Amino acid sequence: MKFIFGLGNPGSQYRKNRHNIGYRTVERIAQESDCSFKRKFGLGGLVALSKTLPDEQGFCLVKPAAYMNNSGLCLRKALKKYGFSLENVLIVYDDADLELGMIRFKRSGSSGGHRGMQSIIDSLGTEEINRLRIGIGRDPRRDTADYVLSDFLDLERETLEEVIAQAAGACRDWVIEGVESAMSKYNRKLTS
Repeated sequence: MKFIFGLGNPGSQYRKNRHNIGYRTVERIAQESDCSFKRKFGLGGLVALSKTLPDEQGFCLVKPAAYMNNSGLCLRKALKKYGFSLENVLIVYDDADLELGMIRFKRSGSSGGHRGMQSIIDSLGTEEINRLRIGIGRDPRRDTADYVLSDFLDLERETLEEVIAQAAGACRDWVIEGVESAMSKYNRKLTS
């Protein structure tokens, strides 16, 4: 089984924030897979299970219930509870260094300043973890922390919906084909 962790902040006030594109991506996958999230006590997150892919390849979607900066604790608890290996984990999150409309798979590396990813690296003690970074762009006139907690602009909504759909498809391809195939297929600009 594969595990897809979508990072974001809990609470309706953060729902449309740029920082919550990871949450929105796994919510899209759940909707398309006809499964729903349920709170898992002791895990610190919401979990949805699906087996709608070919060859009965199941996957588990997880939304940590903690704020972004504490995302690592949920993943560490899930590793312990379910006993899966890191090669079967994909972290999905926003990246201000990529323009809106771009996605990038990565097998390892630093957090790039993303505090949710840094929490995961710190909690697990390794940078060797699959990830899908979704571009949210950057506004050089604004503080990065304020920018990522801002909502997408109306003129960005069409591109936003397209990139969430692309990212959801990329996650499904990662489950079926693996990270190398997904990297060669998706590490390019997806929308205009």
